[in-house]
Amino acid sequence: MTDPIRILIVDDEPANIQILHAALSGMGAVQFARSGEQALKLAGTQPPEVVLLDVMMPGMDGLAVTRALRAEPDTAAVMVILVSGGSSDSEIAEGLASGADDFISKPVSPSLIRQRVRLLAELARRRKG
Repeated sequence: MTDPIRILIVDDEPANIQILHAALSGMGAVQFARSGEQALKLAGTQPPEVVLLDVMMPGMDGLAVTRALRAEPDTAAVMVILVSGGSSDSEIAEGLASGADDFISKPVSPSLIRQRVRLLAELARRRKG
């Protein structure tokens, strides 16, 4: 896949946004949000293909954002990767049950992030036909 990918990074910690942005350098158009509410506004105006979403955020957490994305027709097909400091089986199961497509534990591996984003963007494009 050589077409640029539309990516939204959502995290309340600027340092985590910077790490993910650096990992995705050159892959496409990247937008940022520091809250779940801001993420939903951005996704609603120009839906990304892939969202990298922190699970633990003040206010609306990543699970609630995932459910909200799935509930709206314009964002229901957006691919969601939850990014979390937790990695227990129950946390992963809860994340996937919320509607997420993937779950990655922090600290993130830049090469793993790139591979997962590329794969999910390709799947999103195939779904559209």
